[in-house]
Amino acid sequence: MMKKKTKKKRMVSGQETEEESEDEEDEEPKLNYQRLGTGLGDTPKKDSDGQQPLEGLRDILKKDSASATTVSERFLAMGTHWGAVHIMDFEGNENQKFQAHQATVNDLSVDLDGEYIASASDDGKVVINGLFQEEKHVYNYKRPVKAVALEPHYARSTSRQFVSGGMAGQLVLNEKGWFGNRDIVLHSGEGPIYAIKWSGTFIAWSNDLGVKIYDTATEQRITFIDRPGSSPRADLFKCRLCWRKETELLIGWAALVKIAVVKDRPKEQMKAGLPAQYVEITTMFQTDFIVCGIAPFKDMLLLMAYAVDDIDEIAHISGSEMNARKLSKRPELRIINAYNEEISSDALTLHGYAHYQANDYMFENLPSQDMFYIGSPKDIVVAKERDIDDHIEWLMERERYEEALGHVREAQVYGGSKKFSASEIGQKYMGWLLEREEYDKAAAQCPSVLGSDADLWEHWIYAFAGARQLKAIAGYIPFKEPTLSDTIYELVLFYFLMHDHQSLFKTIKSFPPGLYNILNVIVAVEDRLKQDKDNVLLMESLAELYTRDDRADQALEYFLRLRKPNVFDLIREHDLFSAVRDKAVLLMEFDQYLYDQKKKERDEARAEAAKKTGGVSSTEAAPEPTPEEELVKGPAIQMMVQHTYDIPVKIVVPQLKDHHRLLHIYLDALFLFDPHLGFEFHNLQVELYAAYAPTKLIDFLKASNYYSLETAYRACEKRDLVPEMVFLLGRMGDNKKALMLIIERLGDVERAINFAKEQNDDDLWEDLLKYSMDKPHFIRGLLQNVGTEINPIGLIRRIPNGLEIPDLRPALMKILQDFNLQMSLREGCKRILQTDSLGMASQLQRSQKRGISCSEDTLCSGCQEPIFVPGENRPPGSNISTFVMFLCRHAYHDRCLFADDEGGMPRMKSSLTNITLRAKANHASLVMAKRGRIPCPLCVDQAKVELSTR
Repeated sequence: MMKKKTKKKRMVSGQETEEESEDEEDEEPKLNYQRLGTGLGDTPKKDSDGQQPLEGLRDILKKDSASATTVSERFLAMGTHWGAVHIMDFEGNENQKFQAHQATVNDLSVDLDGEYIASASDDGKVVINGLFQEEKHVYNYKRPVKAVALEPHYARSTSRQFVSGGMAGQLVLNEKGWFGNRDIVLHSGEGPIYAIKWSGTFIAWSNDLGVKIYDTATEQRITFIDRPGSSPRADLFKCRLCWRKETELLIGWAALVKIAVVKDRPKEQMKAGLPAQYVEITTMFQTDFIVCGIAPFKDMLLLMAYAVDDIDEIAHISGSEMNARKLSKRPELRIINAYNEEISSDALTLHGYAHYQANDYMFENLPSQDMFYIGSPKDIVVAKERDIDDHIEWLMERERYEEALGHVREAQVYGGSKKFSASEIGQKYMGWLLEREEYDKAAAQCPSVLGSDADLWEHWIYAFAGARQLKAIAGYIPFKEPTLSDTIYELVLFYFLMHDHQSLFKTIKSFPPGLYNILNVIVAVEDRLKQDKDNVLLMESLAELYTRDDRADQALEYFLRLRKPNVFDLIREHDLFSAVRDKAVLLMEFDQYLYDQKKKERDEARAEAAKKTGGVSSTEAAPEPTPEEELVKGPAIQMMVQHTYDIPVKIVVPQLKDHHRLLHIYLDALFLFDPHLGFEFHNLQVELYAAYAPTKLIDFLKASNYYSLETAYRACEKRDLVPEMVFLLGRMGDNKKALMLIIERLGDVERAINFAKEQNDDDLWEDLLKYSMDKPHFIRGLLQNVGTEINPIGLIRRIPNGLEIPDLRPALMKILQDFNLQMSLREGCKRILQTDSLGMASQLQRSQKRGISCSEDTLCSGCQEPIFVPGENRPPGSNISTFVMFLCRHAYHDRCLFADDEGGMPRMKSSLTNITLRAKANHASLVMAKRGRIPCPLCVDQAKVELSTR
């Protein structure tokens, strides 16, 4: 029914330019086509009065031929050459039939409400039938009527206007008046009228001279659009009219297309006799075909084309010659855009098209649904814009599944496709990809296509397995929503076990535990490892499987063999310290491996830095630690020394007895962590330090008390470690031998002096002085280091006469400078002490001169009675009781203080009525004179007790 062309043309100023030559590219059509009446008409129906049987379109056209069509929102109408008018639904089923005429029906018109239909015929009649009530009006104009148009709202209008025209050459407006219908001739004298279209208040019609527009509101003709003189005769090719809007008229006549727009005339141009509107031709172009129909398509034009070989030749051909022409080509539907470019061209295969002329075709459109009806005498085809389902079907027919899948997913946003599902198209796409061996691309579609359908997942996994491409889909297999059967997951793992160990390990890590029988997989991997014992990937897979099966102790061996850094995290997480107590060598070698890796990275980084700087270092490099010093900090060592309860020292040391260096590193780390942990191995550790880290031995000897001095001395003596031997001799008490070692072996006077100071032995100093008297550099060292232990005068006196001592003068000058400095310091200290003593004495005097507060509660330190006697009666001549208060705040009655000599106690008489301050001072002087400087008795007793207890 339709063939696609890909020729693209542009219409410019009436000239057609071809931009691309015709090719064989398969381009999707813009419209979808369907022939009406297919499969219908097998079961005739009765009409509304139950008498005449109703038929389908196919049966009608078998006996008759279509001559006119029209379409409304409710139905499709067709007039035939036998004068019948058929009312059909949009499937081509006949609903009503009117035998309105005795000759060919030339034109049909339906009002906007779809309640009335008018037909014009060669029998000279216009017949208007009501579709929903028994109403029929017949108007006889005696001459063939070629066109008719009902006013748009005919059903609701009181005037019931319609306009018709034909071979009489008159445009007649018929309307209902007070005394019946009347005819008004709107225009005449310019030849037959072939087409009429009514929109709003505007009526457009065509005759031999051109197209005219009449305004029923103002009852004025507002324009005339002429027909070019070079055009074919008006009767050869009918004029095709279509209102796009109420003010925009589309005109297609022969090979010319025009668009006319009705506009309001500006007020300044308004003149008497001029209509209120005018018409502007906005578009005009020439075609290379005869226009058999014209209609709007979105913002473009849809033209029905009748193809001819030479459009210029057609303009001068006669009617008889037209009938004698060769067979016709198929009619076409062409879409022209706003830039006059041909967007699409579809060739239609209508029944009998080879025998039809341009005027035999009918073309109607239903703007509300963008549907177009193409009619020929024996066929009616409906064209409509292709929807998403049409587009998807077209793509799938051409195996463009990826695009189809994308469009069906986009359609889901707007309600989805009515015909296709994403799953259906996606699976076809995946199958197509598998056939083309594009396995990775097919696998990538699985999550979006298969969704959460477990059965579909399993089906396609088996499909990939059949193609031996499980690797492609393994990364997309879902773990939940949906969860598949354990057989599927094991199938993938066993496939990788046989073909790809790298993918096996990755898949084991990606599959969550619990999806499959992990024991089955472990057994299979172990069997495979027996055949390839050094396979790293298989060991990694087994370690991962054991870990997931909560058997970390069995995974530990593989982690250690693989040198996995996370092995220590595994040990700590699962408390597996006791599981590695017999793997000390393996753990220590693991630390060595990590150290080698870090050293290699450092060396590479240093080489790269040197390459960038040209081998010149901007800063002095810090000394690198020794391998042993770095290994002590290794994770394995630290784990063993921090968990000696689970990894006892007594179990580790025997394992390392044949690896002396590793044993030294272990014991060194243990000692640094806790000096008391491995005390029973300190004798062994002395030998290890002496062999592998002599510089650290002295610190160990000073810090430990658990080694044998004699054994340690022999080990040091064996390796001639003099400083360590000196230290050991000092601890053994053989100071003289130690001093001789310092003097004879080391020749270090400062060390000898420091050693003598540490021992604090006068005999040792004497030995040092005796030994030094014939050694000038020792004498100079002693002179430079004199102090409280060495009397510089005695040292100088002991120097033999005539002994040449280098740098003696600076040494003596230093002694004198040190002496002067000491004297200066002493004088300064003396002055400071004197100043402080005077200040403190003055402060003491001031504090002692202050009064001491006494009250009735103050007790005598001798008799423990109050020093004040309340209500004391003092008759004249009697003694006044007094008391003495010491600076230590102890108080005594006079009688208690002079208990041993009451006769010599000074007394104050009561005859003195007013006791003055002088009297009190005199009495105090007498007491002091009598008592002397004897201190407080209580303080004296306390001092005696303290002295006796010391």
